This record gives sequence, structure tokens and C-alpha cells, in this order.
Amino acid sequence: MIRFKDDLEDAKKRINLWWDNKEADRPLLQIMAPREEPVFSMPAREAADIHEYWTHPEVSLPRLFNTLGATFFGGEAIPLVYPVPGRIVSITCKYLGAPNRYIDESTTWSEHIIHDWDNCPPLSLDKNGEWWNITMRNMNLAGEIIRENELECFMGLPDLNGPTEVLSGLRNPEKMCMDLIMEPERVLEAARKVQDAWYEAWKETAALSSPFGTYSSFMGIWSEIPATDLQSDFSSLISAEMFEQFIYPFVREQAQRFPRTVFHLDGPDMIRHLDILLEDENINAIQWVFGAGAGRATDWIDLMKRIQKGGKALYVYCEEDEVLTLADKLDPKGLMMVVTEGSSEKAARELLTRLGGGGS
Repeated sequence: MIRFKDDLEDAKKRINLWWDNKEADRPLLQIMAPREEPVFSMPAREAADIHEYWTHPEVSLPRLFNTLGATFFGGEAIPLVYPVPGRIVSITCKYLGAPNRYIDESTTWSEHIIHDWDNCPPLSLDKNGEWWNITMRNMNLAGEIIRENELECFMGLPDLNGPTEVLSGLRNPEKMCMDLIMEPERVLEAARKVQDAWYEAWKETAALSSPFGTYSSFMGIWSEIPATDLQSDFSSLISAEMFEQFIYPFVREQAQRFPRTVFHLDGPDMIRHLDILLEDENINAIQWVFGAGAGRATDWIDLMKRIQKGGKALYVYCEEDEVLTLADKLDPKGLMMVVTEGSSEKAARELLTRLGGGGS
């Protein structure tokens, strides 16, 4: 058995406490950094083009597993491999027929396909479609690599995104804003179809990932029972009243159907929707993402205190030099800080020691 993390069981115990918004022996910290000595690698070949770079299993899967083997997973960071990378943003759009557009080797996007509601596509999961087949193939092959090499790691789900966010991508966010005024029933009808397709996609992809020990979305939070992120970045464009009428019913339904959920609160324009989310007893946690140009995590301590006082666990990205300040200023109960690009394994270990515990 090849292990990527020696203190895995301790991390699981702390993460279970976090999900329940209970206090652990220290604030939780996910910190990933370059490992001093890789513990696993496999041969890879160069991509012939950008499509192969993202999707061909002989190109993309070795790259993902080699990154896994070269990464130090400190604290509550979990060794996860995503056979369908999270950078393939809102892949559900593609499952529903939207053409893919490659931006570069870091980002992909989807084309709009709802140009008018009278000619709306069926908005059902296309299991004969290219991207669904890529997903099934790569998840199955990744499972074979894990088993054959006896890797002690987990498999993450594709970035399915939130159903109403998916719909805005299929339609066009600006046009959907107008639709909420001019043709609200069309939006609600389409959102219902997308939500149903989303559930189907989640169930089928989770059936492939969960045998490896977790239901992990793009956030990388381990959970042994069904869990999902809740998203609707489109909501940053609309009022709190419109959110409550058109978006929140679908968020609430998702939260009711999953034992564990985290709402992705992305940017200052989403804060207007926070109160209704804090009132939802089925939402376990809030991920606060302050976004580019909005300062650093330590600039948002008052907002994060508000989230904690609202009874929710908190998940926040930060930098190494902010960890101890956040741990001091915020309630340690239900606090998970995340450093995705630590400077070194040595620095990560030292930071965990100062925080109050090890982690390897």
C-alpha cells in the first residue's frame, strides 16, 4: 500500500467534527505543499493538442497521479485525485449539450445553447455525449490505477456546479436576469429540468467515486456519507428578493436531499443572500470566497464571525501568513482554513505545530 498521508485517520476524525460544527483539538487546516520526496509516479506522454491535455487518459491521468505523489497533504488536506479536473468548470453544461471551449491549460468554459425559450434544448443528461463518455471512461480508469497500484487515496467528483448556475451558463447570465422579469415561468421550468439532470449526474458519478471512500466535491472535504457543494454564482447579479423567489427553492431542495452540504458564497455581491442561508438548518457550512480585488482573508474577519454566529461551520482559503491570525480571531469550532499552495513541506509542518498539532 502506498500512503500519501500518515495521519489520515486523525484527519478524518477532525473533519467529522467540522461537519457537525463541533470543536476539535485545534482549528482545522488543509495545507498542501511540494513534497520533499515524491512517493509515487507513473509514466506519462505529451499531449498532441489541448483536447488531449485535458481528457486523454494516457496524458491527463498520469499528470494527476504524479501531482498527487509529489504533494504533501498536511493537516486536514486529503489525498484526492480528480479524474475529471475541477478546472473543467461546470461540466454539467457539457452533459446537457453545451459545446466546450478551451481557454488554456488552466480553464475551460461552455458555450450558451439557450438562445430563445421557444427553441430550448431538452436539458436532459446526454449519456451518449462526448463529455459524459469522457467522464465515465476516466473515472473508471482512475479507479483501476488506484486498485492496481494499491494507492491509499480518494477519488473526487467532477465539478457539477449548482443547477441554477448551470442554467445561467446555458442561457447567458445577463439574459437570464431579464428572463426573471419577463419570463419567470420559463426559467423555473428549465431550472427544474436542470436540477433533475444534475441529480442524475451526481448519482452516477458518485457511484464511481464513493467506493474509494469519500463524496468529495471540488473543495476537497472528505465525507464518508453523501455530501455536496451548493452553488449559484449567478445570484450575485440579482436581489435578495429574487434569490429567495427563484434560486433559493432549488438550493433548499438540494440541502434537504443531502446529509452534508456547503454553500459556496462567492464574492461580496453574494453577501446579500447570507441571512436566508444561515436560517437553513440543512446547510452545514459556508465557504467564503472573497475573490480577486477584495483583499485577503484577514480583511473579512467580521463577516466570518457573522457566519459562525449564524451556526454554520466555516471554510475559507487563506495564505500561510494568515493562518495563526485567523485561528486567533475566529471561533476554533467549525473552522477550516485552506492553504492550497504552501511554500514547502517543512514550512507546512512548522505551521501545523504552531497551530497545535502535526499533520503528514
